[in-house]
Formats: sequence, structure tokens, C-alpha cells
Amino acid sequence: MTTMSSTTAAGAEGHTDRTGAHRELLRSVFAELRGIRAGWREPESAERIRSLENRLAEALHEGPVAAASGGREPRLAPRELDVLAHVALGLSNAGVATALGLKESTVKSYLNAAMAKLDASTGYAAVSAARRLGALP
Repeated sequence: MTTMSSTTAAGAEGHTDRTGAHRELLRSVFAELRGIRAGWREPESAERIRSLENRLAEALHEGPVAAASGGREPRLAPRELDVLAHVALGLSNAGVATALGLKESTVKSYLNAAMAKLDASTGYAAVSAARRLGALP
């Protein structure tokens, strides 16, 4: 019976790992889409990319994503969300700058602004807060 429990536990852990890896892959795709759309100049295509972002975010949240607006919820600028989406992937400020075609000092400014709005002391705390608000998947 002990062997059976160990096998079941290992199977459950394997499933959790795949789910976690799948979720991180989808978050990576979301961040990349945000980066692509940020540099896109043609409005119709940019809107199609935004639609894909929204569908992906809803799939990651397993339901509609609440837009942060009005009330007491902070309103994050699109570039702040772009930066947070890449920080969520574990990128450094330099890595985010490269991914988004920005200067590292600009990334720091966006990140600091997002952290202030979300009352977060670190970038990762800001990512967590943005996810709780439904602003990030």
C-alpha cells in the first residue's frame, strides 16, 4: 500500500509540474505578444494582437479578466504592464529593456511607477499584486 501511495503522489506531482510549466509557457507567450504589439504601427493588426492577449489572459485566469479601473484599484499604464509581464518571466531590467526595445533606465522608471501604484516594494511583489487585480495572467 505504501508503494501505491508513492506512485500516486509522484503522478500528482508530475501533473502539477506540467501544469506549472504550461502556465509559465502561456505567460511567456502573453509577455511576447505585449512586446510585439507595443512596437506595432498598424492599428488593425495591433487590435488583433490585443484581442489575442485578452483571450490568453482569460484562459490563464480561467474566466473573464477584470479590468483595473476606477475605485481604489490602481490603473497601470500599458508600458507598466509590458514591463511587469516580462518581470513575471524572471527577466532582469536589462533583459526587459532588450525584449521591449527600451533603455534600462526607462524600464526602471516604468517598474518603479508600477510598484508605487501597487504599493509593492519589489518587482515580484508588483507582479503578484497585478495578478491579484487581474491586470496580468
